[in-house]
Amino acid sequence: MGRILVVEDDPDLLEVVQLILESNNHKVFPLMNGRPIFRIIEEFKPDLILMDIKLDGMDGRAIFKEIRTRENTAHLPVILTSGGFSEDYIMREHHTSDGYLKKPFEMSAMLEKIDSLL
Repeated sequence: MGRILVVEDDPDLLEVVQLILESNNHKVFPLMNGRPIFRIIEEFKPDLILMDIKLDGMDGRAIFKEIRTRENTAHLPVILTSGGFSEDYIMREHHTSDGYLKKPFEMSAMLEKIDSLL
């Protein structure tokens, strides 16, 4: 189905998300931090990005803003995830993503959002 870049610094959650997505016929590139994200986007060519806001040593909101400002990535659907921010806060801060999942989230809700965007 789709090529999904998953950016998540919790290795257990990253593994579970990868397994669920792959069992639903998605090709997944798991990434534990955002540092190489633009190189990975160029090489992997994802159809969608699922990204945590609170990454180890990085702010997913800043990465998201950069994704939206670059011509070659602005079109990519991005679903943001977080256990520390509400969806209202995200929208107030003008981080208008294509979807938001508050942790802990149901895998079925994740799949539903992904399927609606692909």
